[in-house]
Parts: sequence; structure tokens; C-alpha cells
Amino acid sequence: MGKLNKYAKLLNNSLIFALGNLGSKVIVILLVPLYTFYLTTQDYGLVDLVASSQALLMPFITITAEQALLRYIIGEKDKDIINSVFSTALFISIVMLVFFLFFCVLFYYFHVWSGKIIVYFYLLVFMAALQILFSTYLRAIGKSKNFALSGVIQVLSILFFNLIFLVYMKLGVDGYLISLICSYFVSNLYCFAYSRCLSIRFSEITRVSAKKIIAFSLPLIPNYSMWWVVNNSTRYVVLSYLGLSANGLFAVASKIPTCINVFVTVFQQAWQISAFEEFDSHDRSKYYSTVFRAYYQFLFIIASFLLVLNKIIFENFVSHEFMMAWKMVPLLILGVLYQTFSSFLGTIYTANYKTKDVFLTSFVGAGISIGANFIFIPMYGEVYAGLGASLGFFIMWLLRLIGTRKIVYTKIYYLEFILLNGMFLVQTFLLFLLNDISGEGQFFVQFLCFLMTMFLSKNFLSVLFLFFKNKILSKYINV
Repeated sequence: MGKLNKYAKLLNNSLIFALGNLGSKVIVILLVPLYTFYLTTQDYGLVDLVASSQALLMPFITITAEQALLRYIIGEKDKDIINSVFSTALFISIVMLVFFLFFCVLFYYFHVWSGKIIVYFYLLVFMAALQILFSTYLRAIGKSKNFALSGVIQVLSILFFNLIFLVYMKLGVDGYLISLICSYFVSNLYCFAYSRCLSIRFSEITRVSAKKIIAFSLPLIPNYSMWWVVNNSTRYVVLSYLGLSANGLFAVASKIPTCINVFVTVFQQAWQISAFEEFDSHDRSKYYSTVFRAYYQFLFIIASFLLVLNKIIFENFVSHEFMMAWKMVPLLILGVLYQTFSSFLGTIYTANYKTKDVFLTSFVGAGISIGANFIFIPMYGEVYAGLGASLGFFIMWLLRLIGTRKIVYTKIYYLEFILLNGMFLVQTFLLFLLNDISGEGQFFVQFLCFLMTMFLSKNFLSVLFLFFKNKILSKYINV
């Protein structure tokens, strides 16, 4: 791949995935009023619990076999090997789904949910597991546009089936869950049609493929569930020491940093492809270093912008009783930043098939985060609820930086990196220090800090400008 092309491909894939994700997010947001109109608070609480439980269980049900699928297929030219890897990953997922069926029977026996809800829950998990596998296969074989489109198709299907089952037929909880199951089914049909799965047979399953997929995938499970563990452990520590009111503030404050995850999800989908493709290239160290530099600059820009909006959001769009939650946001953002930096370096481990190191560093980071929560939250209160996560993810990033340099040397521009961190801390400090001045004055100071962050991140901005300039020029030249 050409020197310029590999950077352009990463940005292009990021743009494709961004468009797909953005379209999906907009539709999902627009559906919320529909749900609140046709579902009671109790019904909405139930379907949210079912959907959240399904999302939490997915890494355990699929054993993250889709990550092995991605790693072993990208760059592979031998169709027999590709068929064997996909067929084996699919077989492993089906076996896990059969085992999960027994757990669902236990759920019914112990009256966790009603029999009908348990049936819906199993079908939802079943369809979601297949969708993860089929859509990842699309990404692995280079069909990025189809991969992005599959997500849009799923969300459009949710809208369509909601209009039928929820609005027209007024089926309530049943209508919501049936719509969700059907949307996964439609997405699976699309992925199946465009992924050439028809050529893959279960006769291609081999013990060798099964062993390497399981060995690769199992250590990744804690990594994918760790953010949930850290976030919810923080929630329980806040609840235990500070009470329900503080926990409510934490719940609202934690919504702001999740904005970063929208961008991170998009980039990580594109980065995995590029990282695996370029792993054996002679200039991989320069490539990984260049991408990471642009990545952390971009994320610090987003983080700084969120700090600019922080108090504005809580003063104008949130109930007065939740106003003090703004104080928790900066450290929560810092935790998310270092979690994303850790994920970037974790891709180097997976590119080199060293997923055990992903597990070990995740375990250490989570342990430090949870331990620090028990120290800082009781001593300093809810404002420091994000300090444990920030510390844990920083240590994880540091461990991965040291560990991955034995594989690929990722250069850090230390002065620039320290200045960006320092600028973020200064912006946070000013947010607290100037709390009593007018809103316009606060906005002016925060916006100046944002401009300083933009200046420190000028390398990323110049790369982005050149990319879009070349894209526009190539479009007109080709016309």
C-alpha cells in the first residue's frame, strides 16, 4: 500500500463508519419520544434492562470470536483458510448460544423474568450474536461500506417495525422487543447476502482453527467488559458512601464523556483494519506513531470542546437539582481519554496475537480504578468520582506503551503530549476557579483554552485539511 494511501484509507474508512454511525444515532435519538409515548415508565424500564443485559452478555456469548475473525482474515489471501476461520468462529458462537439456552431455562425456573420475556431475550441475543459475526466478516473482507450500511439498515428496520408493532398494533413491550429482534434479522440477511457466506461450509471447521480462535479471543473478554465494570463499580461506591442523590449526579455527569465514545467507536473500527494490514510493513513504527499523534490530538480537541460546553449544558438543558453534576465531568472525561489511548495500544497486542497482554493490562487497570474509588470517593466526595478511572486507565496506558514498544516502537511527542494534558488540567482548574463570574466570562475563558488546544493540535488539523482538500480536488479532476 502506498505511503499516502494508507493514511487516506484510514481516514476514508473512519469517514464511512462515521456516516453510518451518525445516521444510526440520529434515528435512535428520534425514536426516544416514540418509546416514551407508547410505553409506560415501567415498560420502558423493563425493555431497557433487557437491552442492557443483552449488550453486557455479548462478549461472553460470542467469546469475542469476531475479533479473531478480524485478525486472522485481514490480509489473508487463501480462501480455504478464510472459509475455515469463519466457519469455525460461527460454529463456536452457535455452541455458546446452545449453552446459553440452558441458562435461559434456569432464568425461567427461578422466575427471573416471565417465560415470554425470556424467549424474546434469547432470540435477541441469538440474532445479535450472528449480526456481530456477519458484520465483522464484512469488515474483515474489505467491505467497509456494506459494514457501515448494515448498521443503518438495522436502525431503519427498528423504525419500520416499531411503526407496525408499537404504533399500529400497540403491542407495548412485546412490540418493542419483536421490532428489535426483526431488525437484527433483516441486518443479518443483508450481511449474509454481501459477505459471500454461501460459499462457506461447516465441513471447513478444523480443530486447529478452533484452538487458535479460542486462545486469541478468551483473554479479550475482560477487556471488552472492563469499562462497564469500572463505571458500575464507581456507581456502587458512590451509592454506598454518598447516597442515592450523589449517584444520580454521577449518572447524569457520566453521559457527557460518552460523547467521546461515539468518535472512538468509529475510529477503532477503521484503525483495527489498518493496524492489522500494516503490521508487517517495514515502516509500521512511523505509521503507528503518526496515527497515534493525530488520534490523541483529535481527542484532546473533543475533550476541550466538551469542557467549553460543560456548564452551558447543565445550566440550560438539565434540571436545577442536577446542576452540581458538572463538577464531576472533567475527571470522567480524563478517564475516557486514557481508556481510548489504552485501546489504541491494545490493538498492537491483538495485531501481534498477544491477547493475554491485553487481559493482564486490563486487569491491572481495573484493579487500580476500583481500589482508588474506595480511597478518593469517601475522602473527597463525588467530584472525584472520575479520579479512580483516570488513574487506572493512565496506568494501563503506561503499561501498554512500555509493553507494545517491544513489538512496535510508538513514538510519543512528550512535550506536546504533556502540554495537551496540562492544557486540559488548566481548563478544568479555571472552570472551578471562575465559577462565580458571569456565564459569558466563563465561556470566553474556556473558549480561549479551546483555541490553545487547537493550536497545540495543529498537526492533526493540517492533516485533516489536506485530506479533504485532496478528496475535493480528486473529485473535480476525475469529473
